[in-house]
Amino acid sequence: MPTLFERFAARLAYWHARRVYGRFLASLEDVRGVQRRTLARVLAGLAESDYGRVHGLGAVRDARDLQHAAPLVTYEDMDPYMQRMCDGDYQALLNPGRTVHMFATSSGTTAKQKLIPVTSEFVRQYRRGWNIFGLKMLSDHPNAILRPILQSSGRHDERHTPAGVPCGAITGLLARSQKGIVRRFYVGRPEIAYIPDAHAKYYTLMRFGVLRDVAFAITANPATLIRMAETADAESENLLRDVRDGTLSAALVPDASLRRRLEATLRPHPERARALETLRRTHGVLRPRDYWQIEFVACWSGGSMGHYLERLAEWWGPVPVRDIGLLASEGRVSIPFEDDTPAGVLDSQGAFFEFIPAERWHDPAAPTLTADEIEPGQDYAIVLTNDTGLVRYRLGDVVRVRGRAGTTPIVEFLYRAGRVSSVAGEKLTENQAVEAVRAAAAMLGVAPFEFILHPVWSSPPFYQMYTTAQPGPDWAETIDRMLGQQNDEYASRRKSLRLGMLRVRHLPSSRLAALDHLLLGQRKSSAEQYKRPCLLTERDTEIVAILDPSGKRA
Repeated sequence: MPTLFERFAARLAYWHARRVYGRFLASLEDVRGVQRRTLARVLAGLAESDYGRVHGLGAVRDARDLQHAAPLVTYEDMDPYMQRMCDGDYQALLNPGRTVHMFATSSGTTAKQKLIPVTSEFVRQYRRGWNIFGLKMLSDHPNAILRPILQSSGRHDERHTPAGVPCGAITGLLARSQKGIVRRFYVGRPEIAYIPDAHAKYYTLMRFGVLRDVAFAITANPATLIRMAETADAESENLLRDVRDGTLSAALVPDASLRRRLEATLRPHPERARALETLRRTHGVLRPRDYWQIEFVACWSGGSMGHYLERLAEWWGPVPVRDIGLLASEGRVSIPFEDDTPAGVLDSQGAFFEFIPAERWHDPAAPTLTADEIEPGQDYAIVLTNDTGLVRYRLGDVVRVRGRAGTTPIVEFLYRAGRVSSVAGEKLTENQAVEAVRAAAAMLGVAPFEFILHPVWSSPPFYQMYTTAQPGPDWAETIDRMLGQQNDEYASRRKSLRLGMLRVRHLPSSRLAALDHLLLGQRKSSAEQYKRPCLLTERDTEIVAILDPSGKRA
């Protein structure tokens, strides 16, 4: 039960968050005015930087001025400035006197890891977005208030720049600097972030978590929640023994010093071990839905992430899913206000946004629209200017406008702008592939399944699908037909025989794990950031060798 102090501190925190939330709700009625003020605030901290002086940012007063003053840029365009920032020359992108607390690492889609400067104002805006999100989430689920939280975050100091500044997950920095009243309800310990092996890290989080009455779990990737649950079940013998004895498995956490620090907070719980053993024997599996009273889970559910939701429910129960919003190392884009939808209102206070019509995302001179100009039902690639020093930065995410709250757009993440495959002019997106497989699974009467789709250049070219499920005889034809329903150009190319029929092969789970390991290494991302692609857009010999060591295509 929460103590009197915890209740008092929670009431103060709630009062502060409510004020922030109230101001945000009021801002939804005037997105043009809010965006104008946001742009002024951001540029006030960047105009005297070297980049700001080169592009005359001090003279920018509105969106049109900005569009004339500065070009659209990618991370590669900004790399020389980022190198200077990493060397401690912060005036490259920030006003004199400003500093950087850390560099947030971005998983990206290339081998080179992106490093995003994290300033005091950026942290303030990032935290404000989370406060708004959290207040609405808990207001909708009051039974979760003052109950334990299972949260997975990475290290903020995985490495350091030449100037000695930490680089890592911004979630790690926020977790370490979180209000004490909130930290008291995290079931994990900060030291868990320093366990290098993902399997061991997930085990340790669940080891601590099973002792508490967890109300909800929150992490970016739903696959992480599934892996955490699977890990606890697969290691249930170790888990039951550790709970009974008040220990932490040395086989899983071999670092003796780290293990001792973690074990110092543990005590024997033989009664809890017996209760968990009874649940395992009764259900034949050890699942969070059985040993916790889960109110909801919070994670991404848009784009390809929606593919995990049915498996998520198998482990965590048929509970509501609150999408955490379109959130990147570069900043927050949206704040969802409802369960079971990836759509959220644009966080117009956090950054200045521009939007490129999705069909022109690759055009270096593409025209951009402002938040008050974009239209419901249309798809756009995101461009942002914010307190990290990034100006007119192509974030690379494509969203669909689902409507408006007041005058503020409600947006839903669809796919990464570069995640489009076209071997015969079909321009197949990852989102279309995911929707086609969902529809096909429903028609075939099977549960949604994990898959990897990649193009094969032959005569004619075709798409090869690898899945951990055992495909039936009608799978290829059904999925192929659904791809055509999602993408008219795919159907046209299939009809004209310019594109061959989809082929489907079984993929052992070990091969999928090997692919994840390869991509994690290539992209230098953390397990929490990693999003396994459902669509590969080009032939990568290393990836193909993992998917199909035999070299067969069907």
